Amino acid sequence: MRKVLLVFDTTHGNTEKLARYIAEGIESSEKAECTVVGIKDAPNQDVASFDAVLFGGPIHAFRATRGIKNAVKDIAKLGLDGKVVAAFDTYLAASHEGKAMRQIEDLIQKKAKAAKLVRPGLTALVDSMEGPLNEREPERAIEFGKSFAEHLE
Repeated sequence: MRKVLLVFDTTHGNTEKLARYIAEGIESSEKAECTVVGIKDAPNQDVASFDAVLFGGPIHAFRATRGIKNAVKDIAKLGLDGKVVAAFDTYLAASHEGKAMRQIEDLIQKKAKAAKLVRPGLTALVDSMEGPLNEREPERAIEFGKSFAEHLE
């Protein structure tokens, strides 16, 4: 069975919830098991033991958070080459939809040129600053996880 690492940054808990729904979708495919960690625990992971890594965070001031960008850089140094990789984000304003996700994807391409980047990632609406995730997002995240698992074969 394949192993997937999901790394998230979160402010109000919404991106963590999204990561857990994605993990649920991946695991329901029965193709992989997932480890979900916040950015503080990401450096403690044995990246070499994972077949795939997903990175996600909220958008702040029109940008992916510094925390998730640093996690991408740090984990890329440990080795993302040959791994299946994707990005996800949460947003509130329609003008921010997918911005952090695309920034994370671009950073992955820059720092891990030989990673197998699955594009586009997932961008999920949050109903207010402190949440919750919009009611349609859990199902979309589970489906994204299932779809991502198809790339692990």
